[in-house]
Amino acid sequence: MKNTLRVVFVIGCFILLLFPFAETANAVVRTMPRQEYPQGYFGQPLDIPMRLAGNFGELRTNHFHTGIDCKTDGQENLNLYALADGYVSRVVVSPRGYGNAVYVDYPNGFTSVFAHINTFAGQIGEYVKRKQYDLQRFEIDEPVAAGLLPVYKGQVVAKSGNTGSSNGPHLHFEIRDTYTEEAINPLLFGYSVPDDIKPGIKQLALYRFKGQTQEYDEPSVYSTQLRNGVYATTQNLVKLNTTRVGLGIKTFDQQNGLANLNGVFSIKMLDNGNPVYAFEMERINFAENRYINAHIDYQLKKEGDGLIQKCFIEPGNRLSIYKNTLQNGIIDLSDGLLHKITMEVRDVRNNTSTLSIMLQYDSQLPLPPPTVSSYNAQFTYFTDNTYNNDYLQLFMPAGSLYNNLFFDYEMKTATLPNLYSHIHKVHHGTTPVHQFFDIAIKPLNLPFHLYDYAVIAYKNVEGKEIALNSTWEGAFLKAKSREFGNYYITTDTKPPTIKTINLLPGRVMTKHKTIEMQISDNLSGIETYNGYIDDRWVLMEYDQKKARLWHTFDEVSGLPGPHEFRLMVTDARGNAAEYKAKFTR
Repeated sequence: MKNTLRVVFVIGCFILLLFPFAETANAVVRTMPRQEYPQGYFGQPLDIPMRLAGNFGELRTNHFHTGIDCKTDGQENLNLYALADGYVSRVVVSPRGYGNAVYVDYPNGFTSVFAHINTFAGQIGEYVKRKQYDLQRFEIDEPVAAGLLPVYKGQVVAKSGNTGSSNGPHLHFEIRDTYTEEAINPLLFGYSVPDDIKPGIKQLALYRFKGQTQEYDEPSVYSTQLRNGVYATTQNLVKLNTTRVGLGIKTFDQQNGLANLNGVFSIKMLDNGNPVYAFEMERINFAENRYINAHIDYQLKKEGDGLIQKCFIEPGNRLSIYKNTLQNGIIDLSDGLLHKITMEVRDVRNNTSTLSIMLQYDSQLPLPPPTVSSYNAQFTYFTDNTYNNDYLQLFMPAGSLYNNLFFDYEMKTATLPNLYSHIHKVHHGTTPVHQFFDIAIKPLNLPFHLYDYAVIAYKNVEGKEIALNSTWEGAFLKAKSREFGNYYITTDTKPPTIKTINLLPGRVMTKHKTIEMQISDNLSGIETYNGYIDDRWVLMEYDQKKARLWHTFDEVSGLPGPHEFRLMVTDARGNAAEYKAKFTR
């Protein structure tokens, strides 16, 4: 079965490579068919009805949501069940991201992922703990040999939770293509979620392109009103003195009985009834996930104006979610005629909302005042770009940008303490960056004894200071980043902080099931944490969002008698902190 699916997939990819476009009379249209998925093959992951706190493909920070978030009614430790007969193929334990996660492969070529779980069940949990002790670390990401941990349909494989970057108890549930590892919308596999509510449309954005270039002005944003079941803007006819425009839309979806504003499944745009742009949240390739920053209006997001999805495709946007897209979704108004633009917004149950607006080119309208902005260099999205001076070296590989860029740079004198370089304003934090770029800064007045503690740091748009993993190359300190901002060299000489929660020297711990600590770091971040009881390494579990670290007593660490606990914590610059305490059980 797997070999057959592999052949079908390879043939399908070959066909798409040969025929990714369909010719029309005057342009090229992107076309992509939707795949059919098995219905009723998979069982339910939970005992309770499926209700969603988050949809597949929702807009998240730097990524699309690659699963659905199933509500657990505010509870943790609910049973999570294997969807069919299969085997565990991967286990992950992490204090961030997915937290604890279990992957199960099935013979029909799909893989389920349960993330943010609290614990792994039975033999799976024993395998995970054994791996952690073998590797002497809490965080693991381990492939599991086929057949080593078989599961049957309806078997409990884990308990739900709130681990990793979760903001509350729920199950993050994914279905992936086992061979490509692409995430697929689980609701396409026959799962039923009560939903007869049409998506909502909040705003429409209008982008004016400059001539035949890829450059466009900041958008005009129009509020919407719902009239007789159809959305409309406050201005029904917009006349423009530009022949090429793009549109964007702010929208949301809801399910019956729930207040959550979730993401939509599909947006389609028509020009006088002809499709010119569409996408569907059917599958997401993880390698493409960061292209979300080209899909949305990144500047408006960073400025706090919410999430507008652009219904045109930036030249450096390589997302494969788009379908039936003509001229990259850019509307041509050069004929001077009225163009009725219709936006169709749909959820996975085919509940559909529409929004229409009339657009027309009028050459008699006054031209907007030209936007004048200073810049230091012109960067292109499809080539490598560099910018160097005596104190800064910047290299951005091809594919780092989504569009051509008038690069803005300024070097300022640092006046704050503990800064050992100029402050380099590297463009604007409201412009997205896709690939990691190299940045190297030459220090000023950095004492020799602080060289090992030096880091490149920057302030992002929100004003947060972020330290980068930095290394010396000759006279420059070098790091990688993928965000514009104000960069400089500072130092981190302060060790992490350890605070005991329940273990004081000499304490009797007989009635306690755990040793609990809190750890934090001021700049470069926690790098390692290792606990020992009587000089034997013990598992310390870590919840990064709560800065909580704990050890659960087991048959060895919890033996009666006197013991000594020791905790070692280091940060990314090698600063170390230690806590010791003797106790009895």
